[in-house]
Amino acid sequence: MSTQKPTFTTPESELFPEDAEPSSPVSTREAFIKRSRSGYTKLRHEFVQVPASPTGGAASPAMLPAFARNHRAAVLYLALLTNWPWLRRSGEALAADTWIRFLSSGKSGSLTWTAQSLSHAWKVLEDAGLVERTLVNRLKKVTPLHESGSGESYRSPDGKSHGLYVALPHTFWTDELHATLSWPALAVLLILLKETSGRPSAELPVDKAEKYYGISRTTAEAGLAELRDEGLLLSATRWVQDHVAGEGRRWASLHALLGPYSTAQRHNLQGAAKKRRAGARAKTAATKTKTAATTKPAAKTKGAATKKEAKKKEVHDEHSTKVSG
Repeated sequence: MSTQKPTFTTPESELFPEDAEPSSPVSTREAFIKRSRSGYTKLRHEFVQVPASPTGGAASPAMLPAFARNHRAAVLYLALLTNWPWLRRSGEALAADTWIRFLSSGKSGSLTWTAQSLSHAWKVLEDAGLVERTLVNRLKKVTPLHESGSGESYRSPDGKSHGLYVALPHTFWTDELHATLSWPALAVLLILLKETSGRPSAELPVDKAEKYYGISRTTAEAGLAELRDEGLLLSATRWVQDHVAGEGRRWASLHALLGPYSTAQRHNLQGAAKKRRAGARAKTAATKTKTAATTKPAAKTKGAATKKEAKKKEVHDEHSTKVSG
């Protein structure tokens, strides 16, 4: 029996690819965002502002004040909600280096991340009742909690019974605004995303920003100016109706987000996502119907065969009885 080993003439380079380069921050964000599917991140209004009570209590600040000195924690929470749709499905726990890569940017003046700053940001979120962490295979698995900081379990908002939400377009990540916007600009962006959910422009009274949102007048003014400089915001002054004012109206500054952050573009994103979900549901229903249709004849055939066997047995028994008689 020959013990000679077979020889292969095909070069190895044609059988195996070259060693791959490590994933970059940009490619990581693109891959993760693709997994999230919707094109935007859902963030409940309660993160930005506690709604007015049915008994007449005014709207009041929510979670924004907690991040005045912890800008990274706010960005990290948004990153978690962005990736939660696919993380929930997969059950994966991401390594610290993976989170850092997702959040990092090479742009000048961008927010920097280290293992220490990441750990501190998770601790801030945990203390605020926005996440819980459990150890899974030597990795800390992070699960989001309700955006209000109540510590309640997180459930994706649906815009109805499970809460109104801000739609943050994923261009926020691909354009690296998560890394380049200052805290004032990010806070004002979230406020205006909330206030323009159902209209193209909204007022942000800087003298009452602390009362309604928990950010100072200086922070509100700085945020508005930065968003305008970035080409993300257009502001105009108009007379608005005011039943309390002596004239019945007052002079106010109105602000409209532009580009992918505009009300119209966000509604388009939500409409496209709704259409995809409806298509997926229809496809699933059609598959179930087809499966049911193919299994019914089989069951019918089986039933007919059983009846046929019973009939044969009956005839056989009757014949046996006659013979023995």
